[in-house]
Amino acid sequence: MAKTPSALTERIGITAVQQIIYNDFGWLFREQPVSDHGVDAHIEELDHDGKPTGKLIALQIKSGPSYMRKQGENYIYYADKKHFDYWVNHSLPCYIILHNPEGGLTLWQKLEQRFASETEKGWAIVIPASNVLNGAAKEYFARELASDPEAIRRFNMAFDLDLMKKLEGREVYFEVNDWVNKSLKFRDIGVMFDEFGKDEPDFMIYLWAPARDLFDFMNRFFPWLDYEYLEVTDAIGGEVAVHTIEVWVNELGKHYLAVENYFVEGPPERAEPTLPGSDEAEYDP
Repeated sequence: MAKTPSALTERIGITAVQQIIYNDFGWLFREQPVSDHGVDAHIEELDHDGKPTGKLIALQIKSGPSYMRKQGENYIYYADKKHFDYWVNHSLPCYIILHNPEGGLTLWQKLEQRFASETEKGWAIVIPASNVLNGAAKEYFARELASDPEAIRRFNMAFDLDLMKKLEGREVYFEVNDWVNKSLKFRDIGVMFDEFGKDEPDFMIYLWAPARDLFDFMNRFFPWLDYEYLEVTDAIGGEVAVHTIEVWVNELGKHYLAVENYFVEGPPERAEPTLPGSDEAEYDP
C-alpha cells in the first residue's frame, strides 16, 4: 500500500509550484490556506508592467512519489468522480499539478474530459511526460486564462469560503509583510486569534502580490474583510514594514456565508403569514 503523503511533502510540493509560477512564469500564486475542496491555489497573469490582469487559473497540487504513476511513457492520475466533476464544471480553467520531491520533477495537465477516461471509481487522467511545469509551459497556460470578471469574482469568494468560516465571529489579527523595495511587495500574512504579537501565528496565508498600499491590497484580495489599523513596525533592517491590523468579516462576507449556508442547508424555518380574512387573522375594528 502506498504511503499517504505527509504534511511536509505536501508543503514541499506547494512551495515548488509557487516558485515555478513566480520565477519561470512571472505570475502571482495564491494558496488556499484552510482546506481542500479540489483547488489548492490559483495563479494570475501579470502584464508587462507587473500589474495583475485579473486572468486566473485554478490548480490542484499533489506532491510525493506515490502520485507519479507511470503508464507507458506517460503518467496517470486517478481522480474520484466528485472532484473530477467539480474541476470540469469550474468557472475557471483547472489544472492538476504533480510534483516529485525525489528529483524535483513537476508535471501538469488541464482537467478536461478529453484527457481522461472513466473508470469504475472515477476518472484516469493522462499526463504526458513532456508536460513539465517550467517557463516553456507558460505560453500554453496563457492561452487558457479565464478573464470574465463575474466568473473571477465568484471564484474568489468561493475560494475564500473556508477562510471566511474560520474567521467569522472571532477576534482576528493580521500581520501583513510589506517588502517595500520589491515589485511583489505584499508577501504572506500571519493570522492570529485573540491577541496579536504572538511568537508564532496560528496559521499563515501564503500570498505574494503587487499593490499600491495596504488598502489596495486588502480591497483586492479580501473584499469580504474590514479592518482597523493598529501599528506598523520595521523588520529585516527596514526592508520589511509589518502592518498589524484587526480584521473582521464585513457585510459582504456575512451575506455570502448566509447564501452558501442556504445552498447547503436549504431555506431557514420561518412563520407563514396569516391569510387575510382567516380565523387566525387579528381582528382590527
